Amino acid sequence: MLDRESYERRLRDVRLLVLDVDGVLTSGEIIFIDDDREAKMFCVRDGSAMFIADLIDLKIAIITARTSKVVERRFSELPVDYLRQGAKNKVSACLSIQRQEGIADHEIAYIGDDLIDLPMLEHAGLGITVSDGHAKLIEVADWVTLAPGGRGAVREVVDDIVTARGLWDNVLDDYRSRQCLPVGQVENEVG
Repeated sequence: MLDRESYERRLRDVRLLVLDVDGVLTSGEIIFIDDDREAKMFCVRDGSAMFIADLIDLKIAIITARTSKVVERRFSELPVDYLRQGAKNKVSACLSIQRQEGIADHEIAYIGDDLIDLPMLEHAGLGITVSDGHAKLIEVADWVTLAPGGRGAVREVVDDIVTARGLWDNVLDDYRSRQCLPVGQVENEVG
């Protein structure tokens, strides 16, 4: 695992943050309801992180092996640049996005939690796992979040990117300026 200084240095180069869903943006639990519907709980702070990412020109890609209407709905509400569901080969899905955006491997940070994420963790310039990720991922990850999956781990990493880039004043100024707008306008701009 990297030391904090090396981690922050690598974060400065990140242009694309790639995220798994189950176990990263959720706690990893899926609730199946009798009529074949499913439910997932998402952390609001992780959603807020995507608005912050948008402010600092950080692209967000969500690549998940499963396909879910709940995931589609949740991320239609947020400034997500790419949503790839049913991606059995996450590296291939990521390479497609990289070609489209002109992004090199070292400009990618990936957050995953389980063995299916190992190839992406190794592909990305910065491989990150959540604190409750699989033990083998924790062994090989460049960084391990303090927060568990579904409990603000994505927000933690985005905040770390803002810190590494020295952009907190810009982010805070943007949020302060929203307080001067009429309530309806703020809601429309924020999501």
